[in-house]
Amino acid sequence: MTALLSLADRLLLLLSRRATLFLPWSLALGLAFQDLAATLKPLVTPLVIALLGIAMARTDWPAFREVLRRPWLPLAMVGAGMVLIPVLATPALRALPVAPGLALALSLMACLPPLTSMPAVAGFLGLDRAISLFVMLAGTALMPLSVPPLALLLFGLDLKIGVLEFALRLAGLVVGGSVLALLLRKLVLEPAPHAAPRIDGLAVVILMVFAIPIMDGVLVRLMNEPWRTAGFVLWGFIATFVYIAAATLLFWPFGAQRACTAGYAAGSRNNALLLAVLPGTVDPDYFLFIAAIQFPIYLTPTLVQPVYRWLIPEERPCRPAG
Repeated sequence: MTALLSLADRLLLLLSRRATLFLPWSLALGLAFQDLAATLKPLVTPLVIALLGIAMARTDWPAFREVLRRPWLPLAMVGAGMVLIPVLATPALRALPVAPGLALALSLMACLPPLTSMPAVAGFLGLDRAISLFVMLAGTALMPLSVPPLALLLFGLDLKIGVLEFALRLAGLVVGGSVLALLLRKLVLEPAPHAAPRIDGLAVVILMVFAIPIMDGVLVRLMNEPWRTAGFVLWGFIATFVYIAAATLLFWPFGAQRACTAGYAAGSRNNALLLAVLPGTVDPDYFLFIAAIQFPIYLTPTLVQPVYRWLIPEERPCRPAG
């Protein structure tokens, strides 16, 4: 038993130190265990709560309180990512020689908040954990107010997102994550601060398991439409990096760490949030895009980490401004 615990401890340390090396293997897990996908679907929400709880436990809370006191810069990141970028990107995407359903998916992607896992991944990339957590929570909270009018204005889509239902869902995630974060801090991190890397390693494990239900059906699409799916994956990567670059450049005057945090938030969008509210007449290519975008989601941290190491000074975490 002691040997197994020691092995698990070493494995968690390795995962925390090499997180971006292991995250791409999540794709292989998701593709390999397609039969498990439907079985694990009920675990999606608990896994999201676990990721949020770990991110909150590992956040610098004095820095997060400072963000809450002066939220204008992080709110500007939310506004730029979820309003300015889609308004500018949509006309350009319509002018490109891509399928209309794909152009719609890439434009709608720009309207959405960051992934719930973004604050956890931000820690592996050296980004500002406090700002990452704020941008994810604020963006998700504002989504029912910002996305429906943008979808109607830009695409003529009537999205009926229940504000109360969405708010209750977000509140449930935040309460669950907060309880878990409190337990982790009181029972693990405060008595044993050296356990922090193990907690990060656990986040990597959760992200890898999370890929199994999220990748449900992707293998079928790859086998039935390999070249078309590959094209959608390519456009997913292009959009992800264009959105990252645009937001990073926009916020560069506020410092490299803040700018890269804003950029990563703009590129890591929670594309699945719209699935329940899309009208039945939406182009089927949108659903192919949801499968294809999983590849950029899991590979982008590995691809951007060397750039972030070069851009972001190592000595501090950066204090919020705004």
